[in-house]
Amino acid sequence: MIKLLNEILEFFMPRHLTCHFCEAELPPNAPTPLCETCTNAFVKIEGHLCAKCGRDIDITFAQHADYFYKCKECQEQFVFFNKHRAYTHYVDGVKTGLMGLKYKKQIYQSVYLGKCLAEMVAADETLRDFDYVVPVPVHFFRQLSRGYNQAEVLAIHMCKHLGCKRPKNYLKRKRRTKKLKNLNKDSRKTMLSNAIIVDIDAIPMLRDKKVLLVDDIYTTGTTLNACAKVLYEAGCESINCVTVARGH
Repeated sequence: MIKLLNEILEFFMPRHLTCHFCEAELPPNAPTPLCETCTNAFVKIEGHLCAKCGRDIDITFAQHADYFYKCKECQEQFVFFNKHRAYTHYVDGVKTGLMGLKYKKQIYQSVYLGKCLAEMVAADETLRDFDYVVPVPVHFFRQLSRGYNQAEVLAIHMCKHLGCKRPKNYLKRKRRTKKLKNLNKDSRKTMLSNAIIVDIDAIPMLRDKKVLLVDDIYTTGTTLNACAKVLYEAGCESINCVTVARGH
């Protein structure tokens, strides 16, 4: 009966009429909401990656053994999260889709992108070992004007596909900051200093727990590190991070 109802709904209200990224027309019963061109460009990041931030390591991978397979940047700096992984690179249609989700109220983008995050987490034993999924927060006024937190809706759909509990809004932005996309790493760090806190009621629940942080884009890692820092200070055992895309 459920299958029949789904088929009827699909006939009268087809889910995928145009590509989510480029708006090209899709054939009937398209398996994904992306056209063939965008699907081919939506390349999953694989291969030899930095054990910490997930950056591609170009030189001989074995040379990084003495540095625990970390890239040069991660060897030179300390971060509070254990590991970050992004599904794909922040280019072409991926950029269009994420900008649509973030700034154009295209919440439907989160359905497919959340599924991609779920697939990545399910395939990684380290990432799927968590007690709570926690989205990176946005400030109250920014969420009010936007209508939602893009990291939260991605996390919601990721959790649906993983079959786990809904994400927990245990993090808050107590201070509104400028948009970070045009700032360098040092400026981002200054801007985020003391801007993110743990909800005081959540602290007892977080002690000795493993958290999976979710965000849309990894650029410098500053935002994720600011979140991981306050979670670590709240007593979390470990913090891993996932994003849809990485910017470099």
